[in-house]
Amino acid sequence: MKNSKILLIALFLLGGVLLASCGAPLSGSSWPGVSSNGDTVYVAYMQHVYAVRAADGSMIWRFPEKAGRQMFFAAPVLADDQLLVGDYENVLHSLDPNTGVEKWLFAQAQADWIASPLVVGDVILAPNADHFLYALSKNGSLLWKFETGRALWAQPVSDGETVYQASMDHKVYAINIRDGQKLWSVDVGGAVIYSPALDAEEGTLYLTTLARNLMAINTRDGSIRWQRKFEGGMWTQPALKDGRLFLGDLQGMVYAISAADGTEVWSQKVDQPVTGKAAVLDSRVVFPTEDGSLIAMSLEGERLWSRTFEGKLYTGPVVIGDRLAVGIAGGKEFLKMVSLDGQDLWTFVPPK
Repeated sequence: MKNSKILLIALFLLGGVLLASCGAPLSGSSWPGVSSNGDTVYVAYMQHVYAVRAADGSMIWRFPEKAGRQMFFAAPVLADDQLLVGDYENVLHSLDPNTGVEKWLFAQAQADWIASPLVVGDVILAPNADHFLYALSKNGSLLWKFETGRALWAQPVSDGETVYQASMDHKVYAINIRDGQKLWSVDVGGAVIYSPALDAEEGTLYLTTLARNLMAINTRDGSIRWQRKFEGGMWTQPALKDGRLFLGDLQGMVYAISAADGTEVWSQKVDQPVTGKAAVLDSRVVFPTEDGSLIAMSLEGERLWSRTFEGKLYTGPVVIGDRLAVGIAGGKEFLKMVSLDGQDLWTFVPPK
C-alpha cells in the first residue's frame, strides 16, 4: 500500500511537471492552501478562496461568490491591505482581505499560479509555471520579470535585497530585487518544488530536491556548503529551528539534521510518506503524512501523539497561537482547527 501511494505522488508530480512545462493547466484537483493573520484563516481550495474566523470556523466571505472556471491551489498571501492569490486560469488576484472584493488582477502570465507570491517591502514577487518570476508593484503593475528554464513551483525567499528562486530546471537563482538582474545561479542536480528555508543571518539556503538531496547553499555566491543524499524522495520544505532542520521523506522517515554540516541528529520511522513542511513549535515538531495523519514528535525525536483525518495531507499545518489549522485534500471536510495535542476545535463547513 505504501509503495502505491508513493507511486501515486510520483505520477502526480510527473504529470504536473509535464503539463506545467508546456503551459497547459493542471488537472482539476488540488489541495488546500492555508494561511492566517491570527484572527482569520484564509484557504484557497478548488473553485473558491475563503476567509474563515479563526475563533469558531464561521465563514466571513468567499471569492468568487459563485463557482466559475477558476481553480485555486497556493496559499493566499496577506500583504497590508490586500490578499494575493493565483488561480489555474493564469490570473493573480488582489482581494480586499476584509470583504473578498477584487481590487485588481494581473493576467500577463501564461500558465498556472502553483506557488504563493512573496511580498518584500513594496514589491510582489510572483513565480509562475510559465517559467517567469514576475515582480509587481503593490497596485499590480509589472516592474520586471525574470525567466528560468522550467516551471516555478516554489515560493521565493528573500533577505530584502536579493530574491532566491528555486526552479524545476534544477537550478536556484539569486536575483537583484530592484532590477531583476541575475547575481548567480547554481545547478542543484534535481527539480525543486518546495521553497528553500533561508537563514539570512548565516547566509545559507536549505532546500530539498527530487533527486533526494538536502543541500545548504551559500547565499553570497551560490557555492554548496554541504549536501546529503537520502534513500527516500523528499516532497517538503526543511523547517529550521535552533540550528536543526526538521523534514521527512516519501519512505516514511522523519529526521532532525544539523544545519551546520548536514549530519543526522536523530531519525524515526513513521511508516507513511511525509508530504509537506513540518510545523515546529517551542517543544515539538508536527509532521503531515500522505495518509492524512499529523504526527507530533518532541524536538529530540520522541513520538508524542498522532491524529488521522479523512483525506490526505499534502501541506503542513499552520500554527495559529496554540492551535493548528489543517488543510485536508480529498475528504468530506477540507479545513479543521485542532489543538496542539491534536483534538478537534472546529470544522469549516462552507454554506451551499
